[in-house]
Amino acid sequence: MFLKEKIKIWFAQSLKSFRYHLIFWNISLFFYLFLTGDETLFINYFGLLPTDSVYTNTLLAALLVTLLFTFLDVFFSERLMRLSPIRNMVFLRSFLYFALAFAILFLAANKSLDLYTLIDYQTFLKYVPDFELKHFRFTAYFYLACIANSTFREMYRKIGVGNFVNWFFGRLNKPTEENKIFMFIDMKSSTTKAEVLGHKKFSRLVQDVFNDMQVMYNYYGEIYQYMGDGAIVTWKQKKGLKDNNCIKAFYAFLRVIERRARYYRRKYGEVPQFKAGLHMGKVMVLQVGSIRRDISYNGDTINTAARIESACSEFRQNLLISGVLFEALSDKKELNTKEVGNIKLRGKKRGVLLYNVKLKTRKRKRKKKIDY
Repeated sequence: MFLKEKIKIWFAQSLKSFRYHLIFWNISLFFYLFLTGDETLFINYFGLLPTDSVYTNTLLAALLVTLLFTFLDVFFSERLMRLSPIRNMVFLRSFLYFALAFAILFLAANKSLDLYTLIDYQTFLKYVPDFELKHFRFTAYFYLACIANSTFREMYRKIGVGNFVNWFFGRLNKPTEENKIFMFIDMKSSTTKAEVLGHKKFSRLVQDVFNDMQVMYNYYGEIYQYMGDGAIVTWKQKKGLKDNNCIKAFYAFLRVIERRARYYRRKYGEVPQFKAGLHMGKVMVLQVGSIRRDISYNGDTINTAARIESACSEFRQNLLISGVLFEALSDKKELNTKEVGNIKLRGKKRGVLLYNVKLKTRKRKRKKKIDY
């Protein structure tokens, strides 16, 4: 993946992680203070603040914990989690949670500390507090808060920011209407690849492809659902149309795959190719299921997007978009477009106008040679 794209993904994900943890840990620590009234845990650590207000100190404690958890989100990357045994990750996370709880208790019991005290082992042991009931109570509360933090974090990442907020406040109990852009993206000749590679190796290929697909987050795309060797990507209408983000996201993904062509050839024998269909319109978003619940989009828009993606094979195109989306695009000057025609898609009574869309290649200006 391009270094620029990697930096943009890292920065965006880190910012989202920081924002989420800051909200969560402020709520958690202030709630603990409300339940117990124990102000001794929230002191001015290392004299970082000029004031000694318990509320200001709690904000500082929440900020420090937020920074640490944001770092952990970056450190425990998906690639590391995938390559390491689950039991090792669970043990390491649990150890870090308890270690952090101990660090808060240690700092709270010793208001005047210097770096030498923390480094020297013999001196450090003298400052370890005698554990009382309130210490065990805080350790248990903090550990459960860490588990809740991870749980909400995964839900937040699974269903998206907007849907998470709506779910949390119960707005999805009844179907609501939204304007969305949908992209169905699929791997070409996937059945043949699965047969040649075998199911284990093909599964690793799909994992690598989906990891590279995260580049779409740089263009405000949210992966709504993974389907075998393909995915459904959604945009809020305003963000998807701005600067042609929904079009740029697909070609940015193709550039990433092309850049990693040597890796794919070495590991899987060939470079995967993809096709996609895009459509825009109104959909109903709702919560479905009683035992296992999920967020679902329903409506003709999502069905049409799926049919457009299927039409890519028939017309031998990588990307087809609907006429509705084409007319709404903000800047057509940076696009090479070709009308495919008014096509009657499978399951549709009326024809849908389709366009093949490509990004214009920017020509690099050659520097003029100056003869001396």
